[in-house]
Amino acid sequence: MKQIKNSGLLIAFLYLFLFLCPSFASAHAYILKSTPYENEIVNQAPQKVTIEFDETIQASFNSLEVFDSAGNRVDQKNGRINPKNPSIIETDLAKNLPNDTYSIKWRVVSSDGHPVEGVIPFQVGNGDPTQDSSSINKESKGYMPQLDLIIIRWLQYLGNACLVAMLLFYLFVLPKELRGNPGVSSTFRKLLKLSLFAVSISILLSLPLQATIESGLSWSKVLSVHVLGDMLATTLFGTTWILQITSLVFLFFSSYLLIKKRFLSLWVWISFILGIGLLLTKAFTSHAASSTHVFITVSIDFIHLLSASIWIGSLIVLAALIPLSRNIHTKGLYLDSIRTFSKWGILLVIVLTFTGVYGSFSFIPNLQTLLTTNYGRVLSGKIILLVIMIIFATINFVKGKRNKERGLPATLWGELMAGAVVLVLSVLLTNLPTAMSSPGPFKETKTVKQESKITFEASPNVIGENTFVLSLKDQKGQPIKNVEQATLTFTSLEMDMGEATKSLVKVKEGTYQGKGMNFNMAGRWNVHVHVLTKDLETLDTDFKVFVGSQ
Repeated sequence: MKQIKNSGLLIAFLYLFLFLCPSFASAHAYILKSTPYENEIVNQAPQKVTIEFDETIQASFNSLEVFDSAGNRVDQKNGRINPKNPSIIETDLAKNLPNDTYSIKWRVVSSDGHPVEGVIPFQVGNGDPTQDSSSINKESKGYMPQLDLIIIRWLQYLGNACLVAMLLFYLFVLPKELRGNPGVSSTFRKLLKLSLFAVSISILLSLPLQATIESGLSWSKVLSVHVLGDMLATTLFGTTWILQITSLVFLFFSSYLLIKKRFLSLWVWISFILGIGLLLTKAFTSHAASSTHVFITVSIDFIHLLSASIWIGSLIVLAALIPLSRNIHTKGLYLDSIRTFSKWGILLVIVLTFTGVYGSFSFIPNLQTLLTTNYGRVLSGKIILLVIMIIFATINFVKGKRNKERGLPATLWGELMAGAVVLVLSVLLTNLPTAMSSPGPFKETKTVKQESKITFEASPNVIGENTFVLSLKDQKGQPIKNVEQATLTFTSLEMDMGEATKSLVKVKEGTYQGKGMNFNMAGRWNVHVHVLTKDLETLDTDFKVFVGSQ
């Protein structure tokens, strides 16, 4: 027993260590800055190429190659992670590269184990290159969830949810009169075995699954001692996986005693805590762990996942206990369970709403990305389904309060089916690049002195060449005509890169436009607008722009 206690303390320490250590998990990496940057024209060939990301890059499965317009490789094949800054990859170039268009092909694995890749074109010399850089596919590509990931991770979510919710249901929801009921005991034992089976299979398969994601190899090629050993020894996912397997062993032991001791309270609590711990490991590899305030964001993400798991898992328990509603002796107790759970449900909805809104604002730069990005569209679908679940839950609450069993199974199954799809969407959200990398075109209007309005637009609002448009209107909404000069001054808010000023050209009365590569890194920028009229009056204002990487 002393060894079990010491091992339990060790697992608790590992959970706490990973929870407080942001370097062990993060979201999809995206480029902050590259040298040369996208479509840059340099007079002399650089000695090396560097790409800086917004987070630490894993040491395994990354590559950096440079090719000329004919497809010949021109780097020195020494691509590496900068030893002084693990968020930078770099490679040396061959000496005296001729004037030409070149392509930097890169691939990295972010700290959460998701690969990202792309191409950055640049040009040496101002001569006519043999290949137009505009024809190069420059878009960065993050990992897109495949069917194997969706099935395995969904199975883990569902099994873990059923396990945690069933034990909580037994501790706090189920009436005492039903705990000794033979039918209830049999149902709970079956649910416990099915939950353990689902969690075990999904965790065991998650290691080779992650190996296919990070290495890009097929399942048949990653099922080897070398590849799986490399995953365990060199990747951050391997550390989390070992913790999951250790927790799973203890969970099997406690569950075995739980069944043998007829759900003795001590073993219920131990299994419940271990199940929650497994849910906590999922927060280690979520987008929340990329934040600088990792303790807050991971805590909120974990609470969100725990609340959703308890809600959806409890629905599985209620569905499994539906036969109680058809027995005259247990019908009232079953409806009492629904009424008791409904009180928990109100709390869960409040928690889910708060944590969901917080998470959405953390990874959605603006409302339009809810429709223009994959992450935003999946998040929108999840929100809609949660609303549907709330509607079903309200119906079930009213029926339970009025002691009406008729029609209850149908609405209960409807709520459960919606919850099962919510878990699928949660899997997708965890493995999709957030909308922060694709904020879309920027457009904002500000009012300056004398009620004049300045509208600034930047499109496509990504690293590289952008089109900038300035619209000027007076207090009557008419274009301002007597403009002598309109300039933009760009200042990065991420790091000290100095200032860059660009003059815009008049395209029509009150509208000025220009193109430039002034956004040479992703993240937050300040754009200062300065307008000088022929009367020597000035109109000045600032726009805060979040620039994407793709």
